[in-house]
Amino acid sequence: MPPNGKRLLPNYSFGSAAWCPRADGYPMAVHGNCSNQQWRVIGGLNAYTGQVTCRQNYVVGREQVILFHQQLYEQYRKMDNLFVIEDNWNVHTHPDVQAAIAELPNVTLAWLPTYACWLNPIEKLWKWLRQTILHRHRMSDCWSELKQRVGSFFDEFRNGSDELLRYVGLLGDGRFAKILHP
Repeated sequence: MPPNGKRLLPNYSFGSAAWCPRADGYPMAVHGNCSNQQWRVIGGLNAYTGQVTCRQNYVVGREQVILFHQQLYEQYRKMDNLFVIEDNWNVHTHPDVQAAIAELPNVTLAWLPTYACWLNPIEKLWKWLRQTILHRHRMSDCWSELKQRVGSFFDEFRNGSDELLRYVGLLGDGRFAKILHP
């Protein structure tokens, strides 16, 4: 039962892209006039430092994936081996992407099994982004400000973050953490 002691009424409001049950004393989620805009992010998480590298664009296709790998290469040029965990998104296996990555001497791809996103620690970063910035955000009608907030979210991790490493399970008592930090 709600804190005010009133029952939820079976009253639904229709009108925008979504609807929700409404009850006396509870605010209803408002969507306003959203225009189905999209913005994509591709990112990498340094498993040792918590540093996040990302690219944002309206479309993240072959060109952006290639640019992202080149960005990682430039950032970690001095490393002998840079292991990049890839999921099974078909763009990752496109011949253009594979040819571009083959030209980066220190980049080695590590492929996740199909439908095994829980094995990729950066998935927890995406979850954190959705929970703190995107979920029913009051600025969902102010597209430019929302994109800026997403950028600011990632900027927090530009120089690394122990808090992020703990959140994704790469620092602490978890199995991945014990492998990385014996």
